[in-house]
Amino acid sequence: MFSSSIVALSIAAFASVSASEVPLAARGTCTPNFEGAGLRIVQSTWKFGPSAANALAPVISSSFRGATAVDWHFQQTGQPMVGYIIRDVTNNNLAASARVDGSILLDKASDSGNAADQIWTVQCNTCSTGISGIHGKVASQCTIRSPALNGGCVTVGPSAASPARVTNGGTCTTFDFFTN
Repeated sequence: MFSSSIVALSIAAFASVSASEVPLAARGTCTPNFEGAGLRIVQSTWKFGPSAANALAPVISSSFRGATAVDWHFQQTGQPMVGYIIRDVTNNNLAASARVDGSILLDKASDSGNAADQIWTVQCNTCSTGISGIHGKVASQCTIRSPALNGGCVTVGPSAASPARVTNGGTCTTFDFFTN
């Protein structure tokens, strides 16, 4: 009895130490802390960007600011499930909002941070730390989802003028996040 208790405790201790020593990226996904940095969001060919910095401007597969410009600030909601409000980099009063039809528009940002259509989740395969001090890629192979639209994925393409959309089903677009 004494020896079986020691074996059980040893196995439990080893399991908890082993799990905590596995690097975050090896666990499958990570949720980045963007630290208020200005970001551009790029898929291999297309970009997730605003068509203009105006209310009700569509989010499209490019950006009126250009291919290498930053477009967004990701503000964490502060809720237990990590979520973000995606705010325009030059006008924090505008945020990306998911519409019931799957379109994504800039809209007046919610002051409370609780507008369901403005809350997004981001899961990546790799995430950097200390993002505000990095110039270049800070997160890779990320999906952006809208909990308000049943966790649907953001997709872009097939052309620069194509609207970004939230879709349910099919393959999610994966994005890389960059600072300048």
